[in-house]
Amino acid sequence: MIPDRCMAVGIDLGTTYSVVAKVDEFGQPQIIPNADNYRTTPSAVYIDGKQVLVGRIARDQALVGSENYAQFIKPFIGRHHKRFTIREEQWTAEEISAMILRKLVTDAETVMGGEGRVTHAVITVPAFFTEQQRKSTEDAGRIAGLDVIGIINEPTAAALSYGYEMLGMDKTIMVYDLGGGTFDVTIMRIEGDSVTMLATDGDVQLGGKDWDELIIDYLAEVFLERHQVDPREDPAGLPGLYLLAEQAKRRLSKLTVTRVPVVYGGISDTIEMTREQFQERTDHLLAQTETTLQLAMEGAELGFSDIDEVLLVGGSTRMPAVRDMLQAKIGGKPRQVLNPDECVAQGAAIHAVIMQLKMLEMDLPVPRPIIQENQLHRFQRIEERLINAHTMGIIALDHNGKRTVAPIISRGALIPCRQVRNFQTSRENQKQIRIIVMEGEGIHPEACVKLGTCYVKDLPENLGLGTPIEVCFECSLNGCLKITSRLPTLQTVVQAEIDRTYGLSDDSILVSRKRLDLLTIK
Repeated sequence: MIPDRCMAVGIDLGTTYSVVAKVDEFGQPQIIPNADNYRTTPSAVYIDGKQVLVGRIARDQALVGSENYAQFIKPFIGRHHKRFTIREEQWTAEEISAMILRKLVTDAETVMGGEGRVTHAVITVPAFFTEQQRKSTEDAGRIAGLDVIGIINEPTAAALSYGYEMLGMDKTIMVYDLGGGTFDVTIMRIEGDSVTMLATDGDVQLGGKDWDELIIDYLAEVFLERHQVDPREDPAGLPGLYLLAEQAKRRLSKLTVTRVPVVYGGISDTIEMTREQFQERTDHLLAQTETTLQLAMEGAELGFSDIDEVLLVGGSTRMPAVRDMLQAKIGGKPRQVLNPDECVAQGAAIHAVIMQLKMLEMDLPVPRPIIQENQLHRFQRIEERLINAHTMGIIALDHNGKRTVAPIISRGALIPCRQVRNFQTSRENQKQIRIIVMEGEGIHPEACVKLGTCYVKDLPENLGLGTPIEVCFECSLNGCLKITSRLPTLQTVVQAEIDRTYGLSDDSILVSRKRLDLLTIK
């Protein structure tokens, strides 16, 4: 039973900034500002003993000492070998992300007063995130104490935010999402009450931070030439350089020249950078996004003339070079119809209401949306149709007896979906079948990510070599995978939950949550 006044929100957990949104009683998505009355919160953490600072105060504190500081966490989520060492104490990306989430939720509850307690959330991820990264994002939410009722692609959330007020329209849109640490392009179709993903491509290791680092390199090179010392050599000064670079990038989106103050080793200097210099140094990064854009268009089997609207998502899309490139591609100036910093969180809040209504219909424990009854039909009408971002299959033996990845659900398949593929036993009198589930586009196992293993046990006696086996994959709308294996000749069916090799166990999540409970996060 869910206590009264509990509520669900949408959270855009970003590389550089994070945002929280809710749907108000009138059915309108609204940004919830943080306790300092800012609509975005830097995804930065400063740990000092048992006290954790999150947001602008963490970033400011890092300017006078960076050994306790962590930022740019998102690209590392799902990499369980990665640890962030802060004062000889190690933290996973999921744990640091949970600190950010807990701060966002605490601030939201403070700002809303007695309106409600945030217990449930939809969290956004890049469309090209792997299943492993999606599950790890959900784990971060659970460590923070949230019931995560959905993980939604950022472009889908942006499209929901855009299409929510325009149900019944007929448009093909491109979502160009250049965030702080990730990038993807998604082609969406908004038709009637449905939002359908047609194709997506991206790079989870490319984002606005890469543009910032090239500004840092320029500033350091000029400083080194003038003073024979390199400010990049001081790790404690890097947070300050990143902040200066980000501010310079923002100014160069409006000005043709900016001046940046740099202080290092007791030396103060002011270095001038022009927009032309900035664009020349970062042109290859823009070209990478252009290649991704082309791949997404090919995946959708569309031409640029078929695009009715371009949605710009992420603060780095404010760079004039991005807009100029898109205008040259699509033959028209992309309109900024949404706030690129806020639309993803707003779409996540809309999706949260959709999920709440669906779960309530199934008698699942979830808070009822705090929305006027006459507004709920709008959410009930919306149909989301997503695609599988990465191919999923199993390891099998080819005709030469070598291990290969046999695809079952292809990249780009609409989900939810159900796909069946036929295999054979590999030896006489086989006692069990081991199904190793893989994700990726290659045929070689080492080029893919192992999702987990399940077993079909207690097979009948005296099975012959080459006995037919059917393997069925069913992928739900939220990305959960169910596997069924059947021996058609014997009418033997075995259904197995996949034993995932990624993500955290319930026990591990509980340990991390207790670890966070010992901290004061503010």
